[in-house]
Amino acid sequence: MTRTLRLESGVTLTLIHQPHAAQAAALWRVNAGSLHEPDAWPGLAHLLEHMLFRESEGYPDDERLMRWAPGQGGRLNASTRLCQTAFFFEVPAQALKPGLSRLTDMLVAPRFTPEPLMQETQVIDAEYRLLTQDAATRREAAILATMAGDARLTRLRIGHQAAFGDDAARLRAALTAFHQQHYHAANLHLWLCGPQPLNELDALAREAAARITPGVAQPLTVKAHSGQECALAQPGITQLALSFLLPVAVRPALRLLAHTLRSEAPGGLMAALREQTLADDAALEADALDDATLWLRVTFTLAGEAVDPARVDALFHRWLAALAALPEGALTPLLRLACEDFNALSPMDALRAHAFGQPPVEARAWRPLLAALMAQRPTRLWLAPEVNGAPVATQGLTLTLGDFPATPDRTPPDIPFSPAPVFPPALAVALPGDCAPLAWQPGAERIALTLAPAPGTVVSERRGMELLSRLRPLCDRARLEGGALHVGPVNGDWRITLSGDEALIMVLLTEMMTYLWEPDDRYRAEAERLAQRVQAEENQAIAVRRLLAQLPRELLMATRVPGAQAWQATLDGGGPLLRDALARRLSDFPFPLVTPQPPRPLPVPRRFTLPANGTDSALLLFIPLAPAQRKAAAALHAPFFQHMRVERNIGYVAQCQWHACAGYEGLLALLQSPHLAPDALLYETAAFFERQDEAWRDVMLQAWVGSVAGEGAER
Repeated sequence: MTRTLRLESGVTLTLIHQPHAAQAAALWRVNAGSLHEPDAWPGLAHLLEHMLFRESEGYPDDERLMRWAPGQGGRLNASTRLCQTAFFFEVPAQALKPGLSRLTDMLVAPRFTPEPLMQETQVIDAEYRLLTQDAATRREAAILATMAGDARLTRLRIGHQAAFGDDAARLRAALTAFHQQHYHAANLHLWLCGPQPLNELDALAREAAARITPGVAQPLTVKAHSGQECALAQPGITQLALSFLLPVAVRPALRLLAHTLRSEAPGGLMAALREQTLADDAALEADALDDATLWLRVTFTLAGEAVDPARVDALFHRWLAALAALPEGALTPLLRLACEDFNALSPMDALRAHAFGQPPVEARAWRPLLAALMAQRPTRLWLAPEVNGAPVATQGLTLTLGDFPATPDRTPPDIPFSPAPVFPPALAVALPGDCAPLAWQPGAERIALTLAPAPGTVVSERRGMELLSRLRPLCDRARLEGGALHVGPVNGDWRITLSGDEALIMVLLTEMMTYLWEPDDRYRAEAERLAQRVQAEENQAIAVRRLLAQLPRELLMATRVPGAQAWQATLDGGGPLLRDALARRLSDFPFPLVTPQPPRPLPVPRRFTLPANGTDSALLLFIPLAPAQRKAAAALHAPFFQHMRVERNIGYVAQCQWHACAGYEGLLALLQSPHLAPDALLYETAAFFERQDEAWRDVMLQAWVGSVAGEGAER
């Protein structure tokens, strides 16, 4: 149940009652972002976002939201976008009121103390250096530069030390003026979501809104063009990004478009792109560009540099025409999935979707969205490792931009798209006589079959990607028929999970065996390509993300049995007839199945090191612990962040949290620094644990340590 109203002060409220939710969330959105910044202060909106979390008048020090929310078992974040900024948190329902009070105090009564202010400029400077090589950041900057009719689109957005300068008084004055100009009632929208009755949410929202100062909205209009094209040199990646400028009224149809775009059903766009080895994936992103304009990007990850991007563009537009020709109701199954996915979001993620993401689907926006897409020639950007071009400075980045590839003089094949999802009838295959080992846990409310590598078996990235490539269409079928089939790494270890009613699970497992045994070299080639891309993307990622990706490999390899390729199967729920039928069908599984066993004990902790790919150093510590220690570990989250990020100002990343990985659980600590070497980071972390109570003083003896020694480390 949802209620939206606008108060006399100008503040807009959206209240969402979720009667069965255990968590509650709040989000303040401000209609001010990087495009509102004065020319003299690029990055000011981003700096303000950071500073609002540092300190406020009503809740200083340990009482502020940044330290309080993790102590409640909650989470929080913020996002500075082109013309909007949002601040949000999620906590247990009973903590919504004190959390909202803290969040609102941040916005209305910030303290821009000089010392924390200058510390935060250094943090943003480190973040800027991280993002200069980030593929998504560079892609977005290249598109904006290509379609810019307004200098604000090419201006620095992230901010850095040089832009902020070293005059704290002058910077503080600029920050105060920006805050006063934009953080007022006419520019603010508050979302609340929780199990509280609407009247209670209404009272909480009005109490918070009463603290917002009055003001007058200043409309934002940004001049941008569509229809241009260029190429961007980006190592390790080949993509086609299509950019559209659309009326904001079509935003409620984006979630349905995203589901339709990524559907693997026969007759859809992805099925055609994969069959012709043109593209491996597609993604949809959207942001408000100004008060009336939505900036939509559809990005295809191409199968290689030899793929003609214009051909993919032509197929996309033919697919849009096929969508527009569908009768009413043809996409009802995908609409149902889009609604299910939205309803499955956590309260905080649901509010983010409402405020600046993909909101709940409104059918009335579907036809206008398709019409707007087909009526516009998009801006086209081709990304590839090898692009002949010249360096271009935009948004504080240096990009190599060149010409979009010339289109060969040939007409793309006329593919008969049928984008409404339809699958062939289920196979009828006799059950084998043999039975495979299958553990059964009766009594579970949800019936699920899980196939996972046995302890000692390591599934390579290429082998896992081949499983995904083969079973991807069946994943769509499972969801459309009311169940689920998931193929992919869970906490770093590949597995296959089927769920649904008894009849559907039997159908899915029968068809799964057919897909797995299909003699098609296309799957192997696709898997090799996907595995190489994952590795390339990982190599370019920031240091802590590379360490996180490597950690499960280290844990699995430490317990690996050479040559082992056994799997194990577990059935939760269902009856004895289902259990027996599944055991017989599983005898066709292409890998040996063994009786399920618990994870092998971890050997003595060890240290692993990854090569540098930038100036930053990073440290990862994983300390395996018993589940009973989870609450005690959670209590370290806020003190660790406060000490490392605020008091010591070590770097942009400072996290301490509970983590599940490769079948093990424990405490995970992450640090990334532009100036401290890994050994210095290890010393700082050990000193932190030494200052805790006796239970944590010897914890370093159990730690698995990963490190990256950046080129900029000083000590």
